[in-house]
Amino acid sequence: MGLRTWLRQRLGRHSVESIDLLGQVALQVPAPERLGISLAMPAQPWSVSRLEGLFREASLQPTALSLKAARLARHRLAVFWLSAPVDQLEELYAGGIGDLQRQQLNCGLGQQMLSSDEKIWRDQLAAEMVKPEAVSSQLNVILALMPYTKPGKLKLADPIHALPNWLLADYVAYCAPELKHELEGPAGLLEPASEITQPAVEQATVYKEDFLPLTDRRGEDALDWFRDEGALTRMKSLVNLYGMAPEDEETLSELSGLRKVLAQLWLDVESSQVESLYQLPVGLITRSLITSGFGKELVDDDDARARQDLPALSANIQNPECHGPLLATLLYYAPNAIAFEATAGLPEWLLQELQSF
Repeated sequence: MGLRTWLRQRLGRHSVESIDLLGQVALQVPAPERLGISLAMPAQPWSVSRLEGLFREASLQPTALSLKAARLARHRLAVFWLSAPVDQLEELYAGGIGDLQRQQLNCGLGQQMLSSDEKIWRDQLAAEMVKPEAVSSQLNVILALMPYTKPGKLKLADPIHALPNWLLADYVAYCAPELKHELEGPAGLLEPASEITQPAVEQATVYKEDFLPLTDRRGEDALDWFRDEGALTRMKSLVNLYGMAPEDEETLSELSGLRKVLAQLWLDVESSQVESLYQLPVGLITRSLITSGFGKELVDDDDARARQDLPALSANIQNPECHGPLLATLLYYAPNAIAFEATAGLPEWLLQELQSF
């Protein structure tokens, strides 16, 4: 008896022929103990037409009941934007969801004061928008945040270039109507700002050493604060929050404290190091605070003292020793509230900054 005959008798013809040495074998990978998914059931389904009706009723018949329903609808739409696929935002905005977004911006809900939990929600969104790791989802956050700000209060840096065309027009209409001419007509020639004379100061010798410090947080202690990513995120959030709710006392108080630290840094820095310091986050926050318009706010007596006394320290702007105090002074005035009769002798980087404020 041959080997083939013996194998057929022992295993059967079908068993031998069914062996497939080349077929793919499914790889079994053990499941993790816990995946970390949320076990909560999805919220009640909603429809665009239902939210449209709620926003329309809030606009036509603004009562406590209709506005409450619209507030809940606003939150539902915000949650949708936060979880929407980033590569589908343009398509979604071009359809019924985008129409719904524009409707809620125009229904008057944004003019209403926020409830306490809505303020917390708004602050969380504002903080999320400035996180470095949230760059890829920034448009999602902007779409969710806009309806929680009053018209003209959400200011983004360079929106003309930062926002996509499909969102830019609505952002300008609701948040930055002053940019409308840049969208509708040819760009105008760059013209110097109207001359507003620098506050008059007596031409007496004034020394930085004679100015009482605004804060005890100085030198390396202050610089370490601006090296902390969490602290920087909070600073950026505060500037955004001021733009959205300039009357909020807690925001005003925190920004006043931040401004004191910034101003003292500019007073303490050596004249040869002013440009280097401006290239660090200290310069970024200084610029943000100046352009936000917070300079017009005087929160306490130290703020009033700074506005009164700092201009004397920066009177001679051609003197490099005055460049640090000049930046400190600008923190206590509204943008364009200070202009200069002559700028000859200023370093190019500082001149460009002054012209952009």
